[in-house]
Amino acid sequence: MFLKMVKNDFVRQKIVTISVFVFIAMAVLLGASAINNIANLIQSMSDLQERAVPADITQMHSGEFDQAEIDKFTEEQRENIAMQETMVLLTLDGSNIHFGNNQTMAGTVQDISFVVQNKKFDFIMDLDNKKLDVTEGEVAVPIYFMQQYDLKIGDTITVKSGEYENEFVISDYARDYEMNSSLTSSKRFVINQADYNEMLLKQAGELEYLIEFKLHENGDSQGLQTAYIEGGLPANGPTVGGKIFLMFNAMSDAAVAMVIILISVLLIIIASLCIRLTFLATIDEDLREIGVMKAIGISKKDIKKVYLNKYRVMSVAAGIIGYLLSFAVVNLFNGNMRLYISSDLSGNLKYVLSLIAPLLVYFMIVMYCKKVLKRIDKISAVEALRKDSMERGKNQKYSFPLLKNKFFSTNIYMGLRDVCKRFKLYRLLFFIFIVCTFIVILPINIYNTMNSPEFSTYMGIGKSDMRIDLRRTDSIIEDFKKLQEGLKNDSDIEKYAAYITSSYQVKNAEGSWDYMNIETGDFSVFPLNYLEGRAPEGEGEISLSFANASKDGLNKNVGDEVAVNVGGEEKNLKVTGIYQDITNGGKTAKAHTSLGVNDEAVLWYIVYMDVAQGVDIREKMDYYQNAYDSAQVNDIKEYTRQTLGNIIDQMSTVVIGAFAIAVIIAVLITALFLRMLLSKDMSQIAIMRSMGLTSKNIKHQYMAGTMMVLILGIIVGVLASNYLGELLVSMAMSTMGAAKIEFVHVVWQTWLLCPLALIVVVGFTIFVSCKVAVKDDLSVILRS
Repeated sequence: MFLKMVKNDFVRQKIVTISVFVFIAMAVLLGASAINNIANLIQSMSDLQERAVPADITQMHSGEFDQAEIDKFTEEQRENIAMQETMVLLTLDGSNIHFGNNQTMAGTVQDISFVVQNKKFDFIMDLDNKKLDVTEGEVAVPIYFMQQYDLKIGDTITVKSGEYENEFVISDYARDYEMNSSLTSSKRFVINQADYNEMLLKQAGELEYLIEFKLHENGDSQGLQTAYIEGGLPANGPTVGGKIFLMFNAMSDAAVAMVIILISVLLIIIASLCIRLTFLATIDEDLREIGVMKAIGISKKDIKKVYLNKYRVMSVAAGIIGYLLSFAVVNLFNGNMRLYISSDLSGNLKYVLSLIAPLLVYFMIVMYCKKVLKRIDKISAVEALRKDSMERGKNQKYSFPLLKNKFFSTNIYMGLRDVCKRFKLYRLLFFIFIVCTFIVILPINIYNTMNSPEFSTYMGIGKSDMRIDLRRTDSIIEDFKKLQEGLKNDSDIEKYAAYITSSYQVKNAEGSWDYMNIETGDFSVFPLNYLEGRAPEGEGEISLSFANASKDGLNKNVGDEVAVNVGGEEKNLKVTGIYQDITNGGKTAKAHTSLGVNDEAVLWYIVYMDVAQGVDIREKMDYYQNAYDSAQVNDIKEYTRQTLGNIIDQMSTVVIGAFAIAVIIAVLITALFLRMLLSKDMSQIAIMRSMGLTSKNIKHQYMAGTMMVLILGIIVGVLASNYLGELLVSMAMSTMGAAKIEFVHVVWQTWLLCPLALIVVVGFTIFVSCKVAVKDDLSVILRS
């Protein structure tokens, strides 16, 4: 009998049932997809880490090098060190790499190095996560360059450097655990030992070293780094821990996963509200039937079974469909993961964890149904047959008489009046519109911020038109001086500033010495936005990145002092400011030029500049690129795009998906809400009809009220995404070195295009849903 009643209920309420079914399936779909994405990320990162065996500590070094010193240190630290290996890199400028139709890689912001496969650990993998084995005359190209320059297997690249020239056939793509991410500034091309020896013999490129250590499971990483520094071993370059590589690899997918999770959480909240809305509408509509069942002696438990069975069946069916579809939908979000981390995402973990979404939605629906059904226990058969018992005890506080209306037409005023008098009823729809707007605008704000030149300020870079990086060559100091002279005499350049980054020993919070990259120069020319304080302006001043100043770093505040080893002497510098920087693990510093330059540990030379008004930036970039062979010239927007390319591309997919989800939610719930409202107001509509109001008049009243709720919801939603969204994103980015993100607002998108699209779509839904048609005789409805 109960199955027949459930079946009849499905047939009687096809539209509502299908709508709720679709919404539950969508909630499960998004929730399972988000969990699936996280499970894939965890499992694929674990698999790649297990196969690649990355270093726990990597010391980058350029300059004189003696492997015997490293071997001796390794033997002394056997209690901590399991394995040690030094990879020798042949670093070339992008202009030395030729491909396609006379194209080069001169525009890249990445350092390019040619290497051979390691023997012990830090293996570079192919797309099947197997160790690369490259034969003579072939090369494995990093995935980053494969994407950027559309390089295909079988294509050729030619390396030209001094006397050396050789053509390589691309045999594979290199998946590099340590240097996969666009956030790391170096990329490794893998070649055969014979080709490498020839390049080394003909001195093609500059020699650099990766001094890598693999620790025992309980090895003391910090103690080992301290011993390395105190031993005076080669350290002309940054030191990178294994956790940094893990963070960089996971960052783009984790950022997208966080946005999806946020949307999924909002969807679950909306799902519960939607179920409440539909359930109350059904109970209200079926109140007389409930009264009849009670009157003929059917128990409360059996009455509840009718509704519970319906929603149980619906939840199970929708949950299964949403769960299964999630494995197809998740492919929209894990393309980057498949390419950079693992092509095979067939692990079993995702199937288990993804079950959380359908189970959570199922239990939420069942528990909520039981809670709502408790209302029926308090209603007698007589009260249920009266049908108005659900509205008893509600007093109308405000009357809003029609005589006081001076600004709107009668129908619009009556619609607005209805919203004001019954706002408790409309607040659900109001909240839904706020959430839908939030889901649309937040990803757009994140995308626009990351895609803006102003995002450079979160990378420790002042806003400018152009950036010139000088590669390490024998003549780099002379080139640096010559470049500054050229800029000084160039009338097309409005202003410029030169900076030198060196590695210094700095005393950490524990009192031991660590290496830190400190940039010196005039920071007033292209100022940063400081979280606290200001830029270093005088002798003995320094500013720290947020990650460096935090408790996990040096644990310093503005006004504190930092001890720096300068030329063998300890020098105390006063902290004048704290800025944001997500590059180099987020741990950088900027000091006044009075600190000087650590000539033995200079890492890079950089010049920023603004061109004069009317000057073509692209032409000026080409001029300096051709004038200085060792120069790498980029405009800041391009530099930011290349560095954040993967995250920006994935965020664009999230923007499209979020908009589609928000539109579906808004349309579905608006239709359900209006159906409930019209059903609830049937007697009131009949009275208005009997007084001579046409269906068109009544429709305009409901449309006016609902549109007002929509517009108010959009306004609050945009404001929430602008301000609350900034807070949420800042909290997420604080772990990466940016603690206060300020969105770049494209006003015509956030305040015009997106709201207008929602108004048009939802407005059409309101128009269709508000078609008032009372088929029964008015006297029958009024008597009921």
